[in-house]
Amino acid sequence: MTIRERILLESKAWSMEKMALDKGYFQRLSSMHVPHILWIGSSDSLVPVREVTNTEPGEILVYRNMGNLIKESDLSLMALLQDAVEVSKVKIIILCGYSHCSSLREVIKGTDKPLINEWLQDLRDIYERNREELEKLPYENQEKRLAELNIEQQVKNLSNLEIMQRAWRLSSYPKLYGWYFDLNTGSFTEVINVDKGVPLDTQRLN
Repeated sequence: MTIRERILLESKAWSMEKMALDKGYFQRLSSMHVPHILWIGSSDSLVPVREVTNTEPGEILVYRNMGNLIKESDLSLMALLQDAVEVSKVKIIILCGYSHCSSLREVIKGTDKPLINEWLQDLRDIYERNREELEKLPYENQEKRLAELNIEQQVKNLSNLEIMQRAWRLSSYPKLYGWYFDLNTGSFTEVINVDKGVPLDTQRLN
């Protein structure tokens, strides 16, 4: 059996199981279009967002890219942010970085892959600004600290976007949270949180 065939069979088994347990499951699922949470995370195959947050379909809108980076040049992210903030009016945005993230490894150990190298330039800049601190740490601690620094910077980038500033001129939402997920323990640590009108440096938790 090929991988493709296995996935199709597993999908069919999943849908049949859902229907057996709850005949109205897919009818309700198709009507869930107004999430209250936007999750921005790193591209990976290890962190299933709905499972680790124990949330139902329709509750969380998920966006991923390498390194969970906030870039105004990322048109896909900017369009999604506008839709989430101005149309769905999400209450919370969570920016989450992970342990064992390949983006962290590519920056710390270096990469010869030009496209990856170009995309991760912002993360590399964070590493260079904090090189003296980071190089004193064992690799695992270095990776964790770089992830935390990146989470802080990306939440700051997010808070400075005109989309966010415009939303805050109209209301106190959305709240911004920067989380770190440790795959070794399956637990979250809150690195930073930002409320409307509160200086970012007073919000740091580490």
